[in-house]
Formats: sequence, C-alpha cells, structure tokens
Amino acid sequence: MNHMVDIAGSQSVELEQVEAVIDLLLDGRYLDVPPGDCRLTQKLARLGEVMHNAAYAELQRVVAVSVNCNEAVTSTAEMMRAIREVDGRTNAISAASEEMVASVQEISRNSDDVAAEAEQAREAAQQAMGASDRAVRTMETITDAVEQAASKVESLAEASSQIGDIVQQIEAIAKQTNLLALNATIEAARAGEAGKGFAVVASEVKNLANQTARATVDIRSRIETLREEMDSIVVSMEEGAHAVEQGRTVIASTGEGMADVLSRINMVTAKMHDVAGILSQQMEASQEISAGITSIAQMSATNVQSVEALLDVMDQSDGLVSTAVQGLGDKQIKDFTILVAKSDHMIWRKKLSEMVAGRTRLNDKELADHHSCRLGKWYDTLKDQGLTGHPAYVALAAPHKAVHAAGIEAAKRYNDGDLDGALACIHQVSESSRDVLRLLDELAAR
Repeated sequence: MNHMVDIAGSQSVELEQVEAVIDLLLDGRYLDVPPGDCRLTQKLARLGEVMHNAAYAELQRVVAVSVNCNEAVTSTAEMMRAIREVDGRTNAISAASEEMVASVQEISRNSDDVAAEAEQAREAAQQAMGASDRAVRTMETITDAVEQAASKVESLAEASSQIGDIVQQIEAIAKQTNLLALNATIEAARAGEAGKGFAVVASEVKNLANQTARATVDIRSRIETLREEMDSIVVSMEEGAHAVEQGRTVIASTGEGMADVLSRINMVTAKMHDVAGILSQQMEASQEISAGITSIAQMSATNVQSVEALLDVMDQSDGLVSTAVQGLGDKQIKDFTILVAKSDHMIWRKKLSEMVAGRTRLNDKELADHHSCRLGKWYDTLKDQGLTGHPAYVALAAPHKAVHAAGIEAAKRYNDGDLDGALACIHQVSESSRDVLRLLDELAAR
C-alpha cells in the first residue's frame, strides 16, 4: 500500500514536471526547457529543441526575406530616384524639343521669306543690269553724236577760216579800189572841167571802197568772234565727250559690278533654296525626334508609376515581415537580436533610399544613434562573455557607429538641399552596413 502511494507521488511529480515543460513550450521559452530525467520529459525537451530550431529557421527565413526585400527596395528606390530624374530631364528635353521644332519652323519660314526676297533682289539686279546696259549704249550714242557734232564744228571752223581768207581778199581789193579811186580823183583834178564827172564817179567808188573796207572789218570781227565761240564750243564738246566717255566707263563698270552682284545673288538664292530644303528635312526630323522624346517621356512616366506600385507592394511585404518578426520575438530564440539586427539595418538603408527617392522624409534630429537602436541596446547591455570576447563583437562597434552617423548626416544634407552630399553619405552607409552584416553573420555562426 505504501508502495502504491509512492508510485502515485512519483507520477504526481512527473506530471508537474511535464506540465511545467509544456508551459515553457507554450510560452516559447524553448531554451529554458530542461533536458528531462525520464522518457517523457526527455521527449518534451527534444520537442522544445525541434520547436526552437523551427523557430530559428523561420526567423532566418524571415530575416533573409527582409534583407532581400529591403535590398531590392533600396535598389529600386535608388532606381526610382534615377527614373524620376530621367523623367524630369525627359520632360525638359521634350519641352525643349518642341521649342526646337517651333524654332526650326520659324527659321524655315524666315528662310523661305529670305529666298523670296533673294529672288526679288535677283530680278531687281537683272533689271538694273539691263538698265546699265541700255545706259552704256545710250552713252555710246551720245559719244558718237558729240564726236559728229565736233567734226561738224571743225568743218564750220574751216569754212569760217575760208571766209576769213575771202574777206582778206575783199579787203585787199577794197584797198586797191580805194587807191585807184584816189588816183582817179587826182587825175580828174588834173583834167579840170572834163574830169569833174570822172571825179564824182571816183569819189563814189572811194566811198564804196571805204564802206567795203568797214564791212570787211565788221565781218572780220564777227568771224573772229565766231571762231572764238566755235573754239569754245569745240572745247566744251571735247569736255562733254570726255565726260560722256567717263560716264560710259563708270556705267560699264557699274554694269560689271551689277553682273557680279547678280552672280552672287544667284548663288545666295540657290543656297537659300538648299537651306530651305534642308530646314524642311530638319523640321521633319525634329518633329520625329520630338515625337520620340514625347513617347519616351510617357514611357518614363509609366515606369515611375510602375516602380511606385512595386515599392508600395514591397512596403506591404515589409509590413508582413515586421509582423512575423514581432511574432517570433515573443519566443525564446538563440541570437534573436543578432539575426533581427540584419533586418533592422536593411530597413535603415531602405528608409534612406526612400528619402532620396522622395517617398518619405526623415528628421535627422529624431533618428536613432548607434546606442538607441535595437542592436545598440543589445550591444551595450550584453554580459555573455562567449559573445563579448568574440573578435566579431569587438569589431562590430566601429562600422555600426559609422552606419548611424552617415545615415543621420545623409538626412541632414538631404533636408539642406545637398542631394549629392546625401547620396555620398548613403554610399558610406552601404559600405559600413556590409561590414555590420558580415560581422553579425560571424557572430551567428560562432
């Protein structure tokens, strides 16, 4: 009877132990499950180990998904920033191309107008050259007329010279007549009464001779005046002929110049027609380019929307991962903080990438430093000498501090409008974060 009581007491103790182990398993305190001193408690301990390993593997998978997802989000966010920049520049190029098309059209219209004006100038130059040719021919006609008039004046001068000779002969005859009349008067005086009639005739002849002499003097004076006038006319006509010749030379030179101008205008007209044709082709090409750029801009806008949708989906999966991590956080899992810290760092990098992509804003004064984050708190309070003495643990402090410092500086520079500086800091975050992840893997694999 006492033996049965002892068995019952022993079973009661075993049930209490089993119940305590089951409570530990229900609470997720897998590492606190004792090894067990009977087959049942040993199996429960084995069950706790299996459940822990399953939870550990699940945590590894969740962290891996989080790391990969956030890595993809980081890359996609950076790509999003580039796509946005491309989209903005494409829109600017599209607007510029449309302005270029309008400018080419305006230039084409202006070139057509210039070509038309060049054609009008060519016609005017042709007309001017024709007028110049006619002026040259007219000048040549005037020159011929002047030369003929000069020849006639010279003939008239010769005739006046001949008249002068005749006048001289008449004057000589008048002198002889006057002399004869004088002699006749003397002889009539000698004859007395018989010579009175002859004296009267001689006196009349003398008067006529004197009148003839006076007339010849007047004629001589007029002929001299006429010859002086003719000489002046000849000189004037020679000067006129010389001036006409100079005018003909100038007009002929002008005609040659107009011919050269006409030739150049013809060349300009031909080139302007070529330019008009080239501009027409350029306008078509510009329109094609503008249409292509507009299409690219539309595709870029579509890509922005697609990437935005992708990032939204990834954000949702990130939320699911966070929920899963929180669920596993209620369980006792070896190196939980070490594993989750990898996810935390990728989330940190993702937020910085989303910041420069314009999807979120970060206040650099509110961001956690390397002591306030989950890993920092674990690092600062860890007492396990098996970890604190590990080389990876010792080396972890520097890159972990650099990650937070560069991230805070990136947010500050971005808020100050220094995008290039923010991107440089984010690059430093990526470099230091890789060291952090590597060291965490080394701690987890110890």
